[in-house]
Amino acid sequence: MRIVVTGATGSLGTALMYRLRDQNHSLLGLGLSEAKLKSLSDEGFEMKRCDIGDLVTLTECVADCDVVIHCAAFAAPFGNKKRFFQTNVQGTKNVFEAVKNSSVSRVIAISSASIFDGMKHDLPHRDDTPELKFRPKHHYGASKYDAELVCLSQPRGKWVGLRPRAVFGKGDQTLIPRLKRLIGKSHYKTIGKGENLIDVTCLSNFIDAVCLAIKAPKDSLGKFYNISNGDARTFNSIMQTYTSKYSSSFKQRKIPYYPVFLLASFNNLIANLVPGKKWEPRITPYGLRQVTTSLVLDISGAKDGLGWIPKKTFEQGMEELE
Repeated sequence: MRIVVTGATGSLGTALMYRLRDQNHSLLGLGLSEAKLKSLSDEGFEMKRCDIGDLVTLTECVADCDVVIHCAAFAAPFGNKKRFFQTNVQGTKNVFEAVKNSSVSRVIAISSASIFDGMKHDLPHRDDTPELKFRPKHHYGASKYDAELVCLSQPRGKWVGLRPRAVFGKGDQTLIPRLKRLIGKSHYKTIGKGENLIDVTCLSNFIDAVCLAIKAPKDSLGKFYNISNGDARTFNSIMQTYTSKYSSSFKQRKIPYYPVFLLASFNNLIANLVPGKKWEPRITPYGLRQVTTSLVLDISGAKDGLGWIPKKTFEQGMEELE
């Protein structure tokens, strides 16, 4: 197939490019980073600089392709509200507008488990997009929630959505940097007891799901599927496994939750008051929730609808990290 990958210069998009090339697909990768575009071009990939906010260029790029894998997103614990919604919501609208009169038969939209942030997490979350009253408050979660609504407004047979939780692997710029911030010379920190359950996803398991979504039967289209390893771990055990890569002598150091929460809230408030701020606070309420709140996904929908199973274990995924 001829496949276009938006966000191909990000860690997920780049990994997808390599896997899809191994499967002999014809690829066009879209991205913004000049350095990464050049690096991938040097590896033999067809690459093009394209902002998904540029509908004209985007339309030209997808004109003769069969499938669009829409990975491009602005994902951060802190940032400008306008950027979140322009990239994640308007960008998704542009993708569907661009393929409207093209040869594209399917859009694979990559969402995020952050759309569940406005809900209670006492039970595993099912595939359905939450009701509007549970729309997240953080700009990232809210923008990905609205992007899901854009997808759900499209003809059912034109798209399929994947909703991964905490994807980690080679080149990861999300989960692993957060873990590294909590590691000292001889200890790792947990905020609170560290007994909250967190679902994570090995990068290769996520890519397996994308590959299956490309050829999923028509009756499996028009909905989102949760993707994770299906093996939720306590945050403490995640830290133990990660630090054991370097030493078996790391000790847990517990930090009380509420002082950190107050500090994160204060940092967030000050950061939002500084006009033109280019850097993000070291800790934010959103980032704090990601490591202190349980969030588990029900992945039975992906198993039934896509024929997907997570093959790689958490430990195997950790072994691949540098």
